Amino acid sequence: MSIRARILNYALKKYVKKVQPPVEDRSYIEARKMMNQKGYEDTKNSIVNTSLQKLVFNKKNSKIQINELYLRNIRTLCFDHEDFNDDKCILYFHGGGYIAGSPETHQNLLLNIAEKSNLRVYAIDYSLAPEQPFPAALNDAVESYKSLLRMGYKNQNIFIGGDSAGGNLSIVTVLKLQEINEPLPSKVFLLSPWADLTGEGSSIRDNSHSDPYLSYDDWLNTAKSMKKTVEEWYAPNQDYTNPMISPVFANFKNFPQTLIQVSNIEILFSDSITISNNLKHNNNGVKLSVYENLPHVWQIFGFLPESKNAVKEISNFLKN
Repeated sequence: MSIRARILNYALKKYVKKVQPPVEDRSYIEARKMMNQKGYEDTKNSIVNTSLQKLVFNKKNSKIQINELYLRNIRTLCFDHEDFNDDKCILYFHGGGYIAGSPETHQNLLLNIAEKSNLRVYAIDYSLAPEQPFPAALNDAVESYKSLLRMGYKNQNIFIGGDSAGGNLSIVTVLKLQEINEPLPSKVFLLSPWADLTGEGSSIRDNSHSDPYLSYDDWLNTAKSMKKTVEEWYAPNQDYTNPMISPVFANFKNFPQTLIQVSNIEILFSDSITISNNLKHNNNGVKLSVYENLPHVWQIFGFLPESKNAVKEISNFLKN
């Protein structure tokens, strides 16, 4: 683990994890503030928190152009450059627990992926709960993929990726495309996917203390917090073992080539292990890359050497 990662873990635990409100008082608004989402910027942040947000969310200088467009009626940011391959693209779904985040909150990660892979990236601004609960985000994701097909992209030249809830959305989008007999993308990359929304994943118990910011030290509170997100905001009154909600319960067959990146100390570690095992069980091609002692979706912290290594691995996976 790099020195920068050690410092980041310390800062996240002290200035994010330790100051989050009790589960009972927690709101989806807090998640939007933490991600510095437009319209939810927190002017009362500590100096450390504000500095960290600037490092992560302020747009970096890049040769890549960012253009706003619409895939049918879904607002999308397109990361593009004249040297990019016109035949291939990435469709990306941001994380944020289905209640927060946007293409803008992930723009630096997407710039890094586009630069390294030399591929155009389409990042959709999918519907967020609780304003638009399940299955609104899934419908947006499927429609955006269909739009790329209508634009002339061949399915084998489309790669789907996402982090956390966006990793969930990446998986269930492929499952839905299979269900409606649409041609599938050729590759999927998942960054710490949130794949078990029941709140029963083993790493919730095992890693609540070690996770730098996504949890409470008391694993019971972590489980309550996750269930609150799902049951009150994202998917009220649903069956949470439905594979379209919790894809750890899916029976994967003929799934695209998949890369999974996850840290061994995060509460979603077991989600990745289960998804990887289930894919292998049905002879699907999958590579599970476990990184050591890093925060959830460390790839978004572009100043980390481990982030650069992860983006390089993603690029190599998509190119080869």
